[in-house]
Amino acid sequence: MDPKSRDCVRRGCARALTAIALLGLVGTPPAASAPPAPRPRVGLALGGGSARGFAHIGVLQWLDEHRIPVDVVGGTSMGGLIGGAFATGMSPTEIRALVDSLDWALVLSPDTPFVYKTFRRKEDTRAFPSQLRFGLKGGFRLPSGLSSGEQVDLLFDRIAAPYGGSVPFNDLPTPFRCVAADLRTARPVVFDGGWLAQALRATMAIPGVFSPVRIGDQVLVDGGVLNNVPADVVKDTGLADVVIAVDVGADLSYKKTSDTIFSVLGETLDVMMRSGTVRALASADLVLIPDLKELAATDFGKSDDFVKQGYAAAAAQAAALLKYAVSGADYASWQAARAAKRRNALPAPSLIRVEGLGARQAAEVQRRLKAHVGRPLNPQLLDRDLLLLTGAGRYDTATYRYAAEPGPPVLIIRVTPKPHGPPFLSVALDLQNTQASDVEATIRGRMVLFDVLGAGSEGRLDISVGNTMAASAEVYRPINGTGLFLSPRVFAERRDAPLFVDETYTAEYRRRSAGAELDAGFAAGRVFEARFGYAWEQLSFTKRIGENTLPFVDGMQQFATVRAVFDNQTGPTIPQRGVYLWTDLRRYFRIADVASPDGATMAEADRAWSGEGQGTWYHPLGSRGRLFVGGGGGTWFGHTALANPFTLGGPFELGAYYTGELRGSNYLLANLGYFHEIARLAEGALGRLYVGAWIDEGATFEHLNEAKFQTNANAAFVLESPLGPVFVGGSVGAQGRYRIYVGIGPFLRR
Repeated sequence: MDPKSRDCVRRGCARALTAIALLGLVGTPPAASAPPAPRPRVGLALGGGSARGFAHIGVLQWLDEHRIPVDVVGGTSMGGLIGGAFATGMSPTEIRALVDSLDWALVLSPDTPFVYKTFRRKEDTRAFPSQLRFGLKGGFRLPSGLSSGEQVDLLFDRIAAPYGGSVPFNDLPTPFRCVAADLRTARPVVFDGGWLAQALRATMAIPGVFSPVRIGDQVLVDGGVLNNVPADVVKDTGLADVVIAVDVGADLSYKKTSDTIFSVLGETLDVMMRSGTVRALASADLVLIPDLKELAATDFGKSDDFVKQGYAAAAAQAAALLKYAVSGADYASWQAARAAKRRNALPAPSLIRVEGLGARQAAEVQRRLKAHVGRPLNPQLLDRDLLLLTGAGRYDTATYRYAAEPGPPVLIIRVTPKPHGPPFLSVALDLQNTQASDVEATIRGRMVLFDVLGAGSEGRLDISVGNTMAASAEVYRPINGTGLFLSPRVFAERRDAPLFVDETYTAEYRRRSAGAELDAGFAAGRVFEARFGYAWEQLSFTKRIGENTLPFVDGMQQFATVRAVFDNQTGPTIPQRGVYLWTDLRRYFRIADVASPDGATMAEADRAWSGEGQGTWYHPLGSRGRLFVGGGGGTWFGHTALANPFTLGGPFELGAYYTGELRGSNYLLANLGYFHEIARLAEGALGRLYVGAWIDEGATFEHLNEAKFQTNANAAFVLESPLGPVFVGGSVGAQGRYRIYVGIGPFLRR
């Protein structure tokens, strides 16, 4: 190779070596770095199960403590309530505080609480303390549920109020879905927007317990009937990459089948619900099953136990759950985004609009609620006023929401009349052995009619069949909203009454009375009523059993009467607190004749005064104790009462004596005792069982200096049941005298 060629090769190699060197120094350009993979979005499906649903709070608490964001939540029944509260931006701690603050006996109560009833509805409840109330609208009709769900409605209204009358559920702080079942089409209904409170009410409309929710042609009940753990619904939102389901009813399918008709029916329903749940759970990536075998679906008072089991169920799946946890900064960012979408303000309504009623009734509701216009809404005060509205017995529920349209805030009050009445029929069964060794039985009914003589008027028709035969009719006519009223009444009664002489059962009389009365009076709110009236009564006592030498009563009575009643107690049987007082003062202008079998009339003045009064005071001792003081007295003011004596005997009136055994022209009575609540049915919504003990002191007499006061010691079990009070007790008096008594129905005669 010539020198020139060698030079070219040398220079080419040098350039190649230089390029290789440079490549070695710089290295291969790095590939572009990929963005971090987005975290999987977590969806939560919360199942139904009544009080068992409190376990969901424990799951939410564990997820919150371990920084696992929930991007979408769905629920059915109680799972819908917990999920809906979470979706509005509430934290697990806030949800737990809400649950603990609720009086579930009131929330689940089949009726408006006693304290919110009008005076006349309190009278009805005292006379008919059972839950056997029916409608007669278009024939005999049962209510569509044990409870109208009014208290539940108000709870949901409070949760949903800041979000108005309509909102897309994707726009809530956490997107939300809940499930109901349509009875008309037998299909599930998924709520993804609208009035949040109505959606929550529909998903919790437990068949037979709460009335269904009607929306257009839909008749909606608890979604657990068709889809109790809506994991598929959460998956179908497209907002979750991973679905975690919480099944609080899983262990119900493992119960040992018993052979009673009720257990078989109940377990059949469980199986039907489980089949839908199994299908829905196929969409879940992880299923949490809290251990709730020792807890019942009605244990609403054990929320702490449910929460602990829910927390434990999440902790047991920590390995599977923690892979969805995020850093502290990312979790704080997620919380801030939720908080930014949360609404808390309840603006002052510019006006109130009433739905569901005619123009006249709507105007009356607006008048009663006008204090809420022009000031920030106070949910507690509004709840009270709506309960007072339904306490008149005309309406099933009264709910509220803000109007969805733009402009000044408008508060909409939705009032739902009772679908099965008026008229309404209350029924009671009275059984007792307190009068003699035989059991007495009476079936009583009261029909209540509204607007019989103009707006606000009422009619009552009472019928009793059995040992006591009675009928009465009353019309109540208020006067222009002044509190004044007129009330005419006609009545007839026949009952048998024993006669004791020196504590010996001597005879049995049949007492018949019939007459009419015209009253005028004044009613002050829910707690007080006073009446002045004049009555005509045909009265007779004829002997059924006993000697022919005994006297009888037959004749017309006429008297004027002044009566007053004060009632602010919290219940008709064993209230938690409050005072009940009544007084009756009469001026007789004619008294029925008392005659011996030979026709001779026994002396008794036509004109005389009589007066009587009784009262009870209850006071709570702890959460389950009830201290009570009671008593009363009556007098004929020096007159000897032959036709109309006062009587004592029976429970709370010297119980060691038969009902009506002690008789006299005057009496004094005092009671002091204590009741303790030992059990609850459905957290008290269906009744409570008490054990109590008390002392009676009293006597009947003609002259006070001749009175033989008796002291009786008493003890009893009292069950407030759907059929009315069930009373089993005994009394011990002087000289070893004692009585054992059993009864159903009101155990106070007056």
